[in-house]
Amino acid sequence: MLEVQQRQNLSAAATRLLDYIERHPNAVLVSSALELAAKIDASDATVIRSIQTLGFDGLPHLKTVIAEKLDEGARTPVEKVGVTVSELTQDGSRPPLQMVVEAYARTLERLSRPALPEQFQSAAHLLNDASRIGLHGGGPLSRLAQQTATHLGRIGRANFVMEGTGHAFADALLGLQPGDAVVLLAYGKVHKESLLIKEELQRIGGILVVITDNPTGRLAVGAQAVLEVPRTEVGNMTFYGTILLALETLVLSLTQLGPDQAMETARRLRDFRSELDRRT
Repeated sequence: MLEVQQRQNLSAAATRLLDYIERHPNAVLVSSALELAAKIDASDATVIRSIQTLGFDGLPHLKTVIAEKLDEGARTPVEKVGVTVSELTQDGSRPPLQMVVEAYARTLERLSRPALPEQFQSAAHLLNDASRIGLHGGGPLSRLAQQTATHLGRIGRANFVMEGTGHAFADALLGLQPGDAVVLLAYGKVHKESLLIKEELQRIGGILVVITDNPTGRLAVGAQAVLEVPRTEVGNMTFYGTILLALETLVLSLTQLGPDQAMETARRLRDFRSELDRRT
């Protein structure tokens, strides 16, 4: 991922840091120097010196470069799976369940940042004021978007999922209206569809809420709200539980902001189900 000249001349700590960056670039984005020090068995001062040895001004500069590389989709599937297989085989004494639970524990600790609840509330208020709430996520994230749309509908929130790729996505862009807010799940490579959502919302005066582990990436910069939510990884295998947690938190926040609307919708849903049962 990083272009480093004369790797053989690096110190042991700098080599360990470089190896960790190559294996876990997403984790580096949300780590402090002290946290990185614990990962490579060094002091935080050594981490800073190692970062400078690698050719960066400091940790913020390193994170910016990593974010740009992730935006470009720098890692191949072979590299990702290779890291995961290596970690599983080298640590055979720990069962996969333990590794997953420990990985989620580390990620959830990052979600305990004091400022995050207020950021979620601010994002929820933006969505509450929107006429409609859109959702978009590429690849596996599209399923989370669909599930969240169902939950939003059940609390009385008009919503839509922006799906499709290529020319087929143009119809989804045409449907955006002033007053819409879109929740964009921005992880990994930046796709043209996501960039066009951002540009069209800016043009029509819509609201963009970005959930991402890359708060300095192209999709996050300029958004009305950015929720920094890391993915959970074992090796380089990605799990999406923390992203689902973020989406569910927004649904709960909107329920709190509109309890009467949510209850009225729940009653209508109950009545529709009863009528469907009666007609079978």
